[in-house]
Amino acid sequence: MTNESERKLKTLALIIKFGHDLFCSKDSAAVAATAVNNSHVLLNFRNSAVFRLSGNKKCSVLGQFGQAEVNEFSAAAVQQKKLILGTAFDKEDIVVLSSDKLPGELAANDAVYLLCRLSMPEAANSQDSYVWLLEYEKTIPETAVTTAQLLGKSIAEALSLAELSAGGKRWKLSKVFRIFIKIFCVAILLAAGLLIRIRESATAEFMLKAPDITAAYAWYDGQIAKCLKQDGDIVRKDEPVMLFDTAELKYQLANAQSSLKEAETALELAQQSAFSDESKLGKVKLLQARCNILQVAVSEVQWYLKNSVIRAKSEGILVLADGRAEQFAGKAVKSGEKLFDVYGGSGMVAEIMVNERNSSILQESFN
Repeated sequence: MTNESERKLKTLALIIKFGHDLFCSKDSAAVAATAVNNSHVLLNFRNSAVFRLSGNKKCSVLGQFGQAEVNEFSAAAVQQKKLILGTAFDKEDIVVLSSDKLPGELAANDAVYLLCRLSMPEAANSQDSYVWLLEYEKTIPETAVTTAQLLGKSIAEALSLAELSAGGKRWKLSKVFRIFIKIFCVAILLAAGLLIRIRESATAEFMLKAPDITAAYAWYDGQIAKCLKQDGDIVRKDEPVMLFDTAELKYQLANAQSSLKEAETALELAQQSAFSDESKLGKVKLLQARCNILQVAVSEVQWYLKNSVIRAKSEGILVLADGRAEQFAGKAVKSGEKLFDVYGGSGMVAEIMVNERNSSILQESFN
C-alpha cells in the first residue's frame, strides 16, 4: 500500500467512524461532545465547541473540546457566546473570522475562527439552532472549510434525532432512514471527490467496505503513565498502545515478596521445631496460612503488572477515546473503561474497478 492511498483510506475510514459514533450518542450533549473530540484528527483545530441557540436568542454551550464537563461561565465561553449571537450568517453556513474581527480576548495567541451553522433537517421542525465553532492558530487550512461542512451535516442530523428522542416525539423510521442514507451517500461522494484522484481518461468505481472495530478496555483501576501512539496511527496486532503507571505496583510487589520470604523462613523453623514438640503444630498451621495469603497477594500484584501494557487486539487505525495521546498522560481510569478502538482488521478493503472490460480490481487492505 502506498503512503498516498493509505492516507486516503485512513481519512475515509475516520469520516465513516465519525458519523457512526455520532448516531450512537444517547443525547444532544453526547452528540456535541463526540463531534468536537472525534473531529480533531480530521480538522486539526486548536479548540472547538458546539453551541445551542434557543428561540429567545439565548446561547448555551453544548459541548467543549477536551472537557469532561461543559463550563458555561469561563471567560472564553462567555466571549464566544457573544461572538456567535453577533454573527450574521445570511445565506452562508460558514463564516471565517480573522483575528482583526475578533474581540481582544478571543484574538489572543493569533486565533482565527471558523463558525459553521448546523442546518437542521426540515422534517425535524426544531425550535433550536446550533453553531459549531472551530479555533485555529493564524490561518485556517484550505481543506478545513469543506471538511467542516461535510462533517457538519452529520452533526446536524444526529442532533435532530437526539432532540426528537429527548422530546418524546415520534418520527417515522422510514423518513429517518431515508435522510440518513442521503446524507451518508453525499458524505462518501464528497470525501471520495476530495481525496481520491482518478485520471480523466479512465472510468472507475470506488467502493470502501466497512471494517471491523475492536475495542480495548482498562483491566483495572489505575493511572495511565503514557500513550505510545497518536490518534489515527496505524497499529499492528499485539502492539503496545498504552502503559499503566506501575511504580506503586512494583513497590507493593517488593513488599509482598519480602513478607512472603520471611513467612516461609519462619515456617521452616517452626516445622523443624514441631518434630520434637507437637505443641508447636498450631503455630505451623498459622504460618502456613499466612504464607498462602502472602502468595495470593504476590500473584495478584504480578497479574496487575502483567496487564499493565494495553495492546491492540487487531491491526488497523487507532481511534483514541479521548482524541489525543497527551490527554491520557496521568489520567486515572476505571476498570472496564474504554481506552481506544482499532478501526481496521481483515474487513478493511478498498476496491477500485479500473476497467469494466477486463474487470481488473485493485484491492488495498491492512492485511
